[in-house]
Amino acid sequence: MSTIEFLTHAQVCELTGARTKAGQIAVLARNGIRHTVKRNGWPCVTTLALIGAKEQLKQHSGWQPRKAG
Repeated sequence: MSTIEFLTHAQVCELTGARTKAGQIAVLARNGIRHTVKRNGWPCVTTLALIGAKEQLKQHSGWQPRKAG
């Protein structure tokens, strides 16, 4: 079982370019980055949310439309 790694506060600040709770949450939501909000109000981002997104896109590349061409 692997452990969950979280970005540090400084890394979230660098990623979002924002230093406030509301600013960071707004940027994360606008960019579709999966996150949660801790009880203290600060956003929490896992490293998998950033790294895993690339891997998921590769796995879902077999999309086929339902509509007949």
